[in-house]
Parts: sequence; C-alpha cells; structure tokens
Amino acid sequence: MYAVVSRFEGAAGSVECGPASITPPEIITPSKLERAEGTVRLRFAADGERSRLDRCYQRGSMKARFPRQHDTPVPEAVLLNTAGGITGGDRFSVTAELDAGAALTLTSQAAERVYRSSGGEGHVDVSLTLGSGSKLAWLPQETILFDGGRVTRTLDAVMETDAALVLCESVILGRAAHGETVREGLLRDRWRVRRGGKLVYADNLTLDFPETLDFPGLGGGGGAATDGAATLAGGRAFASLLIVAPSAEGLVDAARAALDTCPVTSGASAWDGMLAVRLVAADGMALRTSIMTLVMATATRLPRAWSI
Repeated sequence: MYAVVSRFEGAAGSVECGPASITPPEIITPSKLERAEGTVRLRFAADGERSRLDRCYQRGSMKARFPRQHDTPVPEAVLLNTAGGITGGDRFSVTAELDAGAALTLTSQAAERVYRSSGGEGHVDVSLTLGSGSKLAWLPQETILFDGGRVTRTLDAVMETDAALVLCESVILGRAAHGETVREGLLRDRWRVRRGGKLVYADNLTLDFPETLDFPGLGGGGGAATDGAATLAGGRAFASLLIVAPSAEGLVDAARAALDTCPVTSGASAWDGMLAVRLVAADGMALRTSIMTLVMATATRLPRAWSI
C-alpha cells in the first residue's frame, strides 16, 4: 500500500485529502522467451532430362538455397536454419513435392544442433510427396543432441509404387572432441512411408534420458546415457538409412560389402522393395565416413554440401 496526499486549488480555497491508499502498480512479468519458427515448401517438376523448381515458399528461420549443378541433372535444395539451432518451443517444417518424373536431393547446409531446453521440446516436421517415376533423396547432415536438448521429429512420405525414395538421418550425442556427454535429454523420431496408398514402413525411436535416474548407463549416475547394452553399448553416434524403390532389395549385398569396410556396428535387411540399414559408431566422424561410403555404394551421389 502507498500513502499519498493530494492538494486541490479552487475558488473556495485549498483542500488537502489524505492519507489515501492506492493499489501498487501491476507487477510486470517477463514476456515469454522468443522462439524460432520456420517453414519451407518446395515443388519440383520434370523438364526434359532435368528437373526444375516449380514453386518455393519460405518463411521465418527456415530457408532454402539451390546451388548450381553442372555435372548432374538432379537439382539440390540446401536447407538453412538461420536461428542457429533448435531449442525447446522452436517449430520447423519442410514440405517437398515431386511431380511425375522429377528428381531432387534435399540436404542441410551444416549439422543441426539441438541445444539445452529451458522448457518444452523443439519440433521438426518433414512431409515428402513423390509422383510416378520420381526420385527423392533426403540426406541432411548430422543432428547433434547436446546435454539437456529436447526435440521431436516426424517424417511422412507418400509415394507412387514406381517412385524411388532414399532417407538417411544421423544423430550424434554430444561432441567427443569437446568432452560432451548427454546425461539428460529427449529425442523422438517417427517415420511413416506410404507407397501406392498403403503403409509400408513405420518406425518409432524414443531416447529419453531422465536426469533423475541413478543407474550407471542410463544417465544421471555418472555414466553416459548410452553406456548400457540396450542403449548403443557406449556408442555416441547412430544412423538409419532406408531405400524404398523397385530395385532396393537388390542393393543389400552392396550395402553389406560397404559396411564391412566401415568402423561401425551395423546391420542391413531387404524385403518388399525396401532396404533398411542401421549403424552405430563410437563418434561422429566414424559415422559420417561410414554413411558416405554406404550412400555412394547403394543409393546416390552425396550432396555437395557434405564435402564443404
């Protein structure tokens, strides 16, 4: 409460009123932390032997760039997150549509970083649509999950039966060179692929490292969150590669031969026009070189951004 004295001057003289009580000023609370949002929507069409950009929409912190390609008819779209990373509350979405016979490689400018969250989760949603005879490769560079980072990602692909799709996502749990260890955090990944109107592939991954756990190997107990046999057996990096195409099953031998030369623990399976590969590595560099070997042996050329 505040005491005030007011003085009024008038024809009848001066009058003092007080003490009086007034309500204190409203307490001003800090505004909500600023969060990043970004959207990219692309559409490509076939133009003779090449493919061309037909439509591009971009908003917020997500951008797309299209480097010139002189040695391939397949265009590249490079995604940039100008926010510099992902943290709790951020929302990004990417949509790519390919008309019949079109081709596209989608990648990212650099490794994506998921920083410690002060509340909530970051969200990344990817939607891919492939017309008849089209070819699309989704090959972003690594995602680095920092201690305390929280992110949920979804990838939905709808394709015709004669289209070809390559998906590859890789995750690094902290940077070994900086001595970083993920003891608490969350990563949710959900993939859904529909071919010819039918669901042909569904994959859910959840890595939840509660800081309150006190069991070695599960976070919070002095060891890294992946030390346990059921949680990467001490590996710090992992990846999934999926090829959905009429010729995908015939690539399994080439995939296994390539993996035999790589410093990773891995497995490859093929069925119903699909090839699925899982990789676990001790660090990000071993994983990256293995992915490059695997992709070049089975799927497609690597995006130019991977060599910069």
